[in-house]
Amino acid sequence: MSEIYSPSSENEVADFIKDCNSQGIPIEVIGHQTKPIGRLIQCSKSLHLKNLNGIIEYFPEELYIKVKAATSLATVESELDKKNQELSFEPPDMGFLYNGKSNKGSIGGAVACNLSGSRRFRAGALRDHILGFRGVNGKGEVVKSGGTVVKNVTGYDVSKLVTGSYGTLVALTEIVLKVQPKNEESQTLLIHNINLKKALNIFSKSMQTSVEISGACFYPAKMASFFKLNDLDTTTSITAIRLEGPKISVVERIDTLKKLFDEYKKTISVLENYQSRIFWKNTTDIQFFNNSSNLIVKIILPPINTDQFINKFENEELKYVVDWAGNLIWVEIPENDSVLLKQLRTEVIKLDGHLTIIKAPNHVRIKEEFLTTIDENIKVLSSKIKESFDPKKILNPGKMYSGI
Repeated sequence: MSEIYSPSSENEVADFIKDCNSQGIPIEVIGHQTKPIGRLIQCSKSLHLKNLNGIIEYFPEELYIKVKAATSLATVESELDKKNQELSFEPPDMGFLYNGKSNKGSIGGAVACNLSGSRRFRAGALRDHILGFRGVNGKGEVVKSGGTVVKNVTGYDVSKLVTGSYGTLVALTEIVLKVQPKNEESQTLLIHNINLKKALNIFSKSMQTSVEISGACFYPAKMASFFKLNDLDTTTSITAIRLEGPKISVVERIDTLKKLFDEYKKTISVLENYQSRIFWKNTTDIQFFNNSSNLIVKIILPPINTDQFINKFENEELKYVVDWAGNLIWVEIPENDSVLLKQLRTEVIKLDGHLTIIKAPNHVRIKEEFLTTIDENIKVLSSKIKESFDPKKILNPGKMYSGI
């Protein structure tokens, strides 16, 4: 078991990393330990950031919040809720996937993994909402980037770079995020009993209108039964389109979509505000794979290629859900089916996409690549960036790529 160090300040983090750097000692950087994403690594020392928690400042009128990195996401959302504000990138609660119950983890963990929910295609990813950060690189140097207001974008690209780096570049200590007012109303237009190809066409047509959809997902019939909503038919496929905003606007835009898709009027229904919010929370939180013991992968594809990809594997009885208007596919694979995983990787590359293993047993996390992408230069670039921030490769070594 590795030696665990739990600092209480940024200076203590810097001193610890500087000491490990001088000795070439690898460090596993951890927060709340709620998201075992990435390759399984073994380090002689662990840097546990749990004591770096708390809200530093929150100015609702300036639309930003500054927090210490290990502050729980639940705490942040609770504070924002008091002012009727939210994180509009809709961070998922990964606890359902990993342990079968809610556990949102830390805001630093969400940033490190660039976790974004169903609104991502409309509102942008988490990395588009980070205004700045403080952290400690692999040399033990304190790094600062960005500002505290939306108009200040100094160093913004570095913030984006660190977001989604899985703790391999810096140990985050502080984070500044944009916040937004909550939407007054959420309603969801449902179309039942159509195939994926038709659903993707509906998404495309909806996005070409002025109705401003903020959610678009597709559940095959075999994946819909986990929902427990009174107004939702779970015996057929579900194609869902979310509209948000002032209530009068949402109602008008729902009517616009009903007219646009009049050919499906016999199978159209609407989830009102309360059930609509539950539907999208369940979707964002990946509750359709609740506590799965299998391997879960996240596949990003151009929506134009999504139907072709799924058709390739329909005979495999693939369990999948499509989100982000066709851009995201969640897939469940039997934990020991390395052949199917290899086939998925190959097809993803052919169709200009990338694949990330989100959940897997430890024996898979040790031997399998975590990321699969069409562009091999990304791995080369990642290595060069890693060398710049962490030349001795002591921060989460091998977490993203073997040897990096």
